[in-house]
Amino acid sequence: MTDPHAATTTPPADLVPGRSCDGCTMCCKLMEIDVLEKPRAVWCPHCDQKRGCTIYEVRPEPCRIFFCGYRKVPNLDERWKPSKAKFLVNYESRNNRIVIHVDPARASAWRQEPYLSTIRQWAKNAVRENGLVLVWTGDHAIAILPDREKDLGRVRDDQILVPTLTQTPQGPAYDITVRDT
Repeated sequence: MTDPHAATTTPPADLVPGRSCDGCTMCCKLMEIDVLEKPRAVWCPHCDQKRGCTIYEVRPEPCRIFFCGYRKVPNLDERWKPSKAKFLVNYESRNNRIVIHVDPARASAWRQEPYLSTIRQWAKNAVRENGLVLVWTGDHAIAILPDREKDLGRVRDDQILVPTLTQTPQGPAYDITVRDT
């Protein structure tokens, strides 16, 4: 019988050749890991910031299958490596959204160039595909819309983000609201 917690030996085919997680543990801080009861923006108790995961061989499935945008998107150069950028990019296909998880210690890192102009372009493209670009700093969210940023404040796990499109005399107006489920 195969150990379900055994380390994945073959990386997924969609990873960019030549890129690695070496020297980066940002996902161990920025991502929420339910099975470890680890919230966003808090270091995982199993992370040694200098060496990486101390339970790597038996790490839970969410950790084994996660690869950030830097590892998967060829257009994101070395500047986008989370250890350098101080945030990580993740695509949530289930919600059709690009999510930027930002280190609260460097909350404005995503607002620097070349990041901000790229993120704004992603927002314009996302709207055409009924998607969304979100920036998370802990439990605080900012929606990046084609024409502006909308601070959504603290968003709880029991709330959902609802995109809306309204036709105005100036053209379409996009918005996001936070609603209780």
